[in-house]
Amino acid sequence: MDAGAERVAEGDAVSVAMGRAYEIVIGIETHVELGTLSKMFCGCSARWFGMPPNTLVCPVCLGLPGALPVPNRRAIELAMTAGLALHCEVPEHTKFDRKNYMYPDLPKGYQISQYDLPLNVKGWLEIPADGGGTKRVGIIRAHLEEDTGKLLHGQGYSLVDFNRSGVPLLEIVSAPDMSSVTEALAYAEALREIVIHAGVSEFRLEEGAARFDTNVSIRFREGGEVRWPPQSEIKNLNSLRAVEQAATFEAQRLWDDWHAGGEIRSRRAKITVGWSPETGRTFLQRRKEEAEDYRYFPEPDLVALAPSRETVATIRSSLPEMPSERRARLASQHGLSDYDARILVSDPALAALFEDAVGLGADPKVTANWIGGETLRLLRERSVRAAEIPFTAAQLAQLVGLITTREISATIAKDVFAEMWASRTDPAAIVEEKGLRQVSDEGALGAVVDQVLAAQAKAATDYRGGNKRALEALFGAVMGRTKGKADPRVVRRLLTEKLG
Repeated sequence: MDAGAERVAEGDAVSVAMGRAYEIVIGIETHVELGTLSKMFCGCSARWFGMPPNTLVCPVCLGLPGALPVPNRRAIELAMTAGLALHCEVPEHTKFDRKNYMYPDLPKGYQISQYDLPLNVKGWLEIPADGGGTKRVGIIRAHLEEDTGKLLHGQGYSLVDFNRSGVPLLEIVSAPDMSSVTEALAYAEALREIVIHAGVSEFRLEEGAARFDTNVSIRFREGGEVRWPPQSEIKNLNSLRAVEQAATFEAQRLWDDWHAGGEIRSRRAKITVGWSPETGRTFLQRRKEEAEDYRYFPEPDLVALAPSRETVATIRSSLPEMPSERRARLASQHGLSDYDARILVSDPALAALFEDAVGLGADPKVTANWIGGETLRLLRERSVRAAEIPFTAAQLAQLVGLITTREISATIAKDVFAEMWASRTDPAAIVEEKGLRQVSDEGALGAVVDQVLAAQAKAATDYRGGNKRALEALFGAVMGRTKGKADPRVVRRLLTEKLG
């Protein structure tokens, strides 16, 4: 049995356990807009999202006759940074090529890309494996190119906005090493973290500044032979949820089509499909072109590139701490769970907020809980990026200090946090101004407990009769009378003591 057949056998074992008769094979081509101020070959702004249509254009990015491209040095450096962060090799010789095809959003009729000599090759990243442990997913190449324009479709018409045309784009091509949708999601998330931590891109999926082209195929045994029908490439998926749903649907569709005697049995090349979240189905876009269909040839208006070994070494030495390393350090240094560490490292701004607050004396676990809880909740509710959090690490550390010293209760802390977010006021000032400091005086709280026990004699009798839930009603009544400012631990202790 050859290596491929052995892998199928292993995959079959997993697939049968998961209720499938086939192994999913997934590779992902990720398009990432680089974090430059200007476009790849001209001086137009690369910050196109939200701008009025066709206002960030010039003769170069519109491909007008006589206009010549000039490479963006910063884009080339960022592309190499991404490659090195992904353990790629940077060859000594690379070049740009023309990729020829005709689409309305491609003003020149060709795209300046890279074909046979890409800027980065032979890399990898590590993900959690389905069977436990980790596995390496190969990075075949990460090449530099220019983005296209953007088509806007309406009822009976289509418009084109060329603002995005010419924005520096890095295409990161994985090997088909993922054997499940779960692994594909782990790969996409790991890649996103690495690219963001390396300072290469903000990876703004919601703005179309990062997109996944997900190649899905199935592999199985039939009649004693290994079958591996042609794959489907699902284009322009702009969320992890879309990757999950589209890949799951398409794998099952391929399987059903094969057993229905469909066109997949006679097809020799892959197809390109789109994904409709409204219908939950893929739809055919076109038969996939092969490399020869694009008629690649070296870009005649640009010279070849020869990245010096000194430049490569400098970029490699300047790489920041990578996500996996940072997670391990935070977990070890501060006693955090893997879950907490993953939440913090999901965005460099969150990790920096945590480390800065802890550096000011905040309790690590409590700080991690507030970042992973209330902070993330408000970020999502208000569609705010982590880099735009409106309070400082010092204010978060102060809030955590008020909680750990029991000056405010957890309930009051949420109100203080919301006010701190809205007004950017120091939490200590909010507590003083609104009189929110926690009441821990046993004499004062004992008097309130006596009042509640007298007013709710039935609940007290029920508790003494064995109904432990009655204690919660009494506890709630005490907290209500003190407007949430009573120390919960003192209240519970006093209640249990007085109830006998």
